[in-house]
Amino acid sequence: MAYQGFASGDGNKDAWAVRHFIEQGINVCLCQSYAKNMGLYGERVGAFTVICKDADEAKKVESQLKILIRPMYSNPPVNGARIASAVLNTPDLRKQW
Repeated sequence: MAYQGFASGDGNKDAWAVRHFIEQGINVCLCQSYAKNMGLYGERVGAFTVICKDADEAKKVESQLKILIRPMYSNPPVNGARIASAVLNTPDLRKQW
């Protein structure tokens, strides 16, 4: 989901379809980019989220993802992630965003 919030001007509205699928009990793999909608160009800020039917399935998926990710990188960049975390976890900054 790139440019979340750009379609309607509201990130919550733009995420409606994802929430709908989850409410219907559909497993979801979601890749989100925050570089542009947070103004963090070149920082490669994003998230990969997997919604599973239960904890057992989540444990299996996590195990496989760790195997896939490990050879790609050991230490991903953290600067953009720290900025995004500060914005999302500080009520005043989140409201401004």
